[in-house]
Amino acid sequence: MPSVLFSEKGDDLYCYIAKQDLEARVIRIEFDDAACWGGMFELEGGKSYYIYPQPGKPPFPVRLRASKNAG
Repeated sequence: MPSVLFSEKGDDLYCYIAKQDLEARVIRIEFDDAACWGGMFELEGGKSYYIYPQPGKPPFPVRLRASKNAG
């Protein structure tokens, strides 16, 4: 499970994956509201990962654990 760092740049959400030295814009996230944030997310370039849903949108920047598959 790589550690990923989510940050906001303007109106966009970005994800930095330390193990791959990759920073990319998040183009889709499964849950993105006040009650639940996270799940499957897709990065610009086609890669997708999963983070356990959080109870509400976290303050950014935030570091979380991600996996290639749900669960």
